[in-house]
Amino acid sequence: MRASNAPAISVIIPAWNAGRWIRATLASVASQREVPVEVILVDDGSDDDTVAIAESSRDVRVTILRQARLGPSRARTAGTAAAHGAFIQYLDADDELTPDTLGRRFAALESSGADVAYCDWVRWEPDAAGQFRETEVVIDELGARPDVDLFTRSWWPPGALLYRRTIVDRIGPWREDLPIIQDARFALDAAVAGARFVHVPGVGLRYRQMPDSLSRRDPRAFVLDRLRNARTAEEEWRSAGTLDAARQRALVDVYGALARNLFECDRRRFHEVYAHLRELDPDFRPSGPPSLRRLSALIGYPAAEHVAAAWRAAKRVVHAGADGKMTRTAASS
Repeated sequence: MRASNAPAISVIIPAWNAGRWIRATLASVASQREVPVEVILVDDGSDDDTVAIAESSRDVRVTILRQARLGPSRARTAGTAAAHGAFIQYLDADDELTPDTLGRRFAALESSGADVAYCDWVRWEPDAAGQFRETEVVIDELGARPDVDLFTRSWWPPGALLYRRTIVDRIGPWREDLPIIQDARFALDAAVAGARFVHVPGVGLRYRQMPDSLSRRDPRAFVLDRLRNARTAEEEWRSAGTLDAARQRALVDVYGALARNLFECDRRRFHEVYAHLRELDPDFRPSGPPSLRRLSALIGYPAAEHVAAAWRAAKRVVHAGADGKMTRTAASS
């Protein structure tokens, strides 16, 4: 039984040089009036005013932990170890909760007995002037196999999921070997651990889509992170004897999508992944455009990708020539 003065929810915020955002992020936590919360900010070696701003917060009491620059996964694990709440809310230092969303998530978990409550969220993207504007509202619901959905198609930012502490303890530390998609893996691991999920309708998070995020800055690193995630998931499922037909189909879908990405950026790994795809599904055909599927049936998938790459290169040359001609025409008129 929780003591009357104990927090129901521990909000864990990993932060690195978040001085521009952290005041508003903390204010969004303070707007959660329906349930008692504690805030644990784990500073990941910031050299700006992140800690000073957090220490001066009058809206919400903040416990500050400090570590060297070890990454968000280590920071979240450290924050979890220090947390007192029966429920854990991870929140990125540049995102904002909408008012009372934690109360709604908490109520959903209490009434349903589920382990994870997830809400709708909105992308927050910079306009031409650098001001962040709400754009796409993302509404998604998990099906009968959350593990398959979270592995193949569904993703929520950390701030859109509230976890029961018991499932967090079952998952264990955040993955430090996945520097880009560790948040996706944590939700997947919850599903693999048997978590029950409940959807809480309504936008509960503004997710700041940074134009210089690592996934955008280095697409190849993003693809390799996804590949590492797929391989480790497959290894763990095989080791546990839980690689059923649905998960095998999911692996084919994910490796197939990665093969297309790898053809452009890493041919050696493309051929490795394609060979593994043939082991999982000897009749594998890409799920891309129908023309690619038909060509793959005629000449094989790798050869079809070579043809498709040559076609894309030719189109780029034609478009570049057309653009150049339009520019010259405009300049002479």
